[in-house]
Amino acid sequence: MAVTSQAIETKLAAARTRLILDKPFLGALVLRLPMRVADPAWCPTTATDARTFYYNPEYIRQLSIEQTQFMLAHEALHCALSHFARRRHRVRHKWDLACDFAINPLLIDDGLSPPPESLHIPMYKGMTAEEIYPLIEDNDHSRTLDRHAYDRDNQSRGNDRGLREDDLPDRSPTDPAQDGEEGGVAPRHGSIRKPAAAHPSRSPWT
Repeated sequence: MAVTSQAIETKLAAARTRLILDKPFLGALVLRLPMRVADPAWCPTTATDARTFYYNPEYIRQLSIEQTQFMLAHEALHCALSHFARRRHRVRHKWDLACDFAINPLLIDDGLSPPPESLHIPMYKGMTAEEIYPLIEDNDHSRTLDRHAYDRDNQSRGNDRGLREDDLPDRSPTDPAQDGEEGGVAPRHGSIRKPAAAHPSRSPWT
């Protein structure tokens, strides 16, 4: 099925706008990543180098708007959580898996819809990538859905003092005092928000 580049750009813009309106913190993170078409030879789905959101137009065409939102937020969290700088001595493949296992439960709990083949193991919910890493077998040949292109040249120059997974507070689904909720009706999902008081030595990616 042929699809125009304009249609794909419109779809991405619509998904980004929905994130900004429905999930302002995630939307603000996504806005920091310019979007760029990538060569499918190295980017069959989506990717980030901590500077840009890269995408394969054919892959985006196959996704729903909700799944597109997930992939936008997924790449933005890799950057905001400084995954490009936190690997240090760890094996790249295992670290990439740990990062996805840490991010995806956050997004799913926030009500976003993961595309097929997204990595998700319930037991890793609430854990940081550093906590997950040693639990992954050395011979685990699972593959991340996206490409972590940031590891090529950012490993040495980045700092690892940014936000971590456990710095992102979420709203309890049983809390009756939710912003924008009338009559004390609790939302179906929690919401990833900007930390109220970030660690003084940590800052989002730059």
